[in-house]
Amino acid sequence: MNWTRSFLDNHSVFGRLMTRCGILIAGNLLFLAFSLPVITIGASWTALCYTMLKTLRSGEVNPFAAFWKGFRENLVQATAAFLLLSLLTVFLMLELFWCGQFEGPVALFRYGILALLLAEIVTAAYLFPTMAAFRGTLRELLRDSVYFAVGHPLRLVLVLLAHTVPAALTYFDAQRLPLYAFLWCLIGFSGIAMFCGKLMLTSFAPLLSKAEGEETDGEEEQSQGEILRDMEKLGM
Repeated sequence: MNWTRSFLDNHSVFGRLMTRCGILIAGNLLFLAFSLPVITIGASWTALCYTMLKTLRSGEVNPFAAFWKGFRENLVQATAAFLLLSLLTVFLMLELFWCGQFEGPVALFRYGILALLLAEIVTAAYLFPTMAAFRGTLRELLRDSVYFAVGHPLRLVLVLLAHTVPAALTYFDAQRLPLYAFLWCLIGFSGIAMFCGKLMLTSFAPLLSKAEGEETDGEEEQSQGEILRDMEKLGM
């Protein structure tokens, strides 16, 4: 009986795995529920990123309390960011369609538009996790999300693949659509947030550690990312 009790203990490998799975499922369901108004998708994604980052740092969290805290604190800012990015996407897609109606020099503009769309995707992929981890104005968070993205190109590629490959598989593999739909509803979004959070936390961690009590010389020259050290949200 001792080995059974040990196996089922919350601090055992099995117990920690089940706890992590529970957090992933709960976070995913909360994200779907809070995204139903559509306009709140940005705030819901930020809250999901906040929950996954807290989980990665502490090991165990109450997903309901963490999600609600992340949603409440970022509702206005994340919603504004989501609306701005959505409007920009619509504008660029219309411009891309318009350029496709022409040939010659005008058609070449499509490559510039595609580059802007890629830059927007990169910014969005990093903006909401950065917003979940740090405080600051939207302009500051936009700047620093770009800083985190371009500072680690390999991690950036992995983050983009994590966001695009599952969506591409769902879109192109119609025969397995029911399976993909089940996975998206169960842990699809939270799994992506957890994976990307794990990658980004490597960049965030030094700044979060400084924000939790390290004193630095006020005259020391700081990089853009280091400016965030006094604005962290994820203190345990």
